[in-house]
Amino acid sequence: MEIKSYKKKNGTTAYGFRVYVGKENGKDKYIKRQGFPTKGKARSALLQLQEELEHASESKKDITVEEISKKWLKEYYETVQESTYLKTERMMKNHILPAIGSEKVTDITPLQMQEHLNSWMKKLVHGRKLKGLASNIFKYAIRYGYLDRNPMDSVITPAKKRTEDDIDFYDKEELKTFLSYVEKTQDIEKIALFRLLAFTGMRKGELLALQWEDLIEDTIQIKKAITRGFGGEEIGLTKTASSNRLVSIDKQTKEILLKLKKQFPHTKFMFESENGSHLSSSLPRKWLLQILKGTPLRPITIHQFRHTHASLCFEAGMTLKQVQYRLGHSDLKTTMNIYTHITKQAKDDIGEKFSNYIDF
Repeated sequence: MEIKSYKKKNGTTAYGFRVYVGKENGKDKYIKRQGFPTKGKARSALLQLQEELEHASESKKDITVEEISKKWLKEYYETVQESTYLKTERMMKNHILPAIGSEKVTDITPLQMQEHLNSWMKKLVHGRKLKGLASNIFKYAIRYGYLDRNPMDSVITPAKKRTEDDIDFYDKEELKTFLSYVEKTQDIEKIALFRLLAFTGMRKGELLALQWEDLIEDTIQIKKAITRGFGGEEIGLTKTASSNRLVSIDKQTKEILLKLKKQFPHTKFMFESENGSHLSSSLPRKWLLQILKGTPLRPITIHQFRHTHASLCFEAGMTLKQVQYRLGHSDLKTTMNIYTHITKQAKDDIGEKFSNYIDF
């Protein structure tokens, strides 16, 4: 922080200095001051700047996780859809802020975060997402000079033991049984809705946003979805660009859709509410529980019909790339990590093939 003299264009001598203030976005940052007529005035300005920087540094040390989280959310809002933002904000408010929100960001330790993650993983299905969310908040704090290191870097995600109870889809026989229960309702809207979920693997939001113009010959065009923004449910973009796709349907599924159209000839949406809008996203789950009430078949979530469809696609011999396109995944890893379950039928096939090969 040496004060240096230099010559101005008019030939007079002036004084200035440059002060290193740390890193910003990975680059060295300096504050430069010049134009002082005397070395004394330059020194006075330098001392004042040092005092201001020390005060700012102390203020940064006092900032809480909640205050950093709010700053991060403002930046995050510009990068995602409203529905994604609201889900993230909800996770933060429900889990991260109650745990560490009031603490200074500089006081958070890896051990503390490991204990919180262990607790989240035991109680919540999205514990892994909370780890990523916390890490992103601390990365933001590092980027803007509030923190030197990320306490999440040394936190380990506990392995979750899978049991038979963790099976989160219907096998072929269970799906047949479920669809037979749906048939007994004699409600064409329910029959069509669950047939599409099971035979296309589309997301619930994609299904409820379907309009009759999206039925093109033997395919369904998926180009929009129900999203939840600040104004509630609305028609918006699909989850990713890869989610925009054409999904082929079988002859029986098409016939069921045509019966639905015949019963409701003036609707815009395939599944339309009485006020002419799309069905509420909570309704399919209510229908499912009503259909299964008093039956021995366990319920699965609406999203798990995607798991069902994917598993049966693999069982039917489809390739990873085919299933990736059909489900609208942007990354093949997602298809592999989430949906490549070894089905009961596949296990049986492996045993039989091995026995036939050994032949004794």
